[in-house]
Amino acid sequence: MDHENTFLSQPQQTALQQALVSTRFLGSLSINSENSPSLEQQTYGDIAVVLYRFNLQKIKWPSFLKKAINSATNTCQWLTTELIRCQQEYKGQPNDAVIIEQCAFFNGIFSEELAYINALLGTDPQT
Repeated sequence: MDHENTFLSQPQQTALQQALVSTRFLGSLSINSENSPSLEQQTYGDIAVVLYRFNLQKIKWPSFLKKAINSATNTCQWLTTELIRCQQEYKGQPNDAVIIEQCAFFNGIFSEELAYINALLGTDPQT
């Protein structure tokens, strides 16, 4: 696995690895504990893995939003605000066009995390 081309810091990579292990996308992995991620980095890692699951069509869009809001609350205010805005917009107009637009928005925010996950798992991007 070549992770040299990633823009993620070592703690960000550690947060993603922890999230992947906790969701069973990865088996037990030797995670470098010297690079402990911050609470915000852990939140981003958790949300990126949930978004990855959505991209694999393993969960529905409302589930992604709910899980992401629960993860971001009390950790990352701007992201929580955006997620809630998207949730309200989706509830007001639940259709594929809204999902596609919102998914593209979050895939952009989490592009580095998703690329790292794909590289780590040896998968092709699903977006």
